[in-house]
Amino acid sequence: MKPAGFLCNIDNLGRIVIPAPVRKTYDLNKGDAVEIFTDENGIMMKKYNPSCIFCGGVENISSYKGKNICENCIKKLSNLVDE
Repeated sequence: MKPAGFLCNIDNLGRIVIPAPVRKTYDLNKGDAVEIFTDENGIMMKKYNPSCIFCGGVENISSYKGKNICENCIKKLSNLVDE
């Protein structure tokens, strides 16, 4: 990770403001969901983009029992059932 050149303070409710240039760069808009990841080196945040649990694709995603599955994988799975 490289520094973005911004210093942000955490308010009394635990919130931070993501600076406008960063939001613009990563296409973050009001109401967008973000994922937060941690490891021994720190915290990383990225815009949430639901993807297929099988192939990782992000096009034509459906949710089934809380899992995201793309249209192509649904077709492949239905072919397994038909065989």
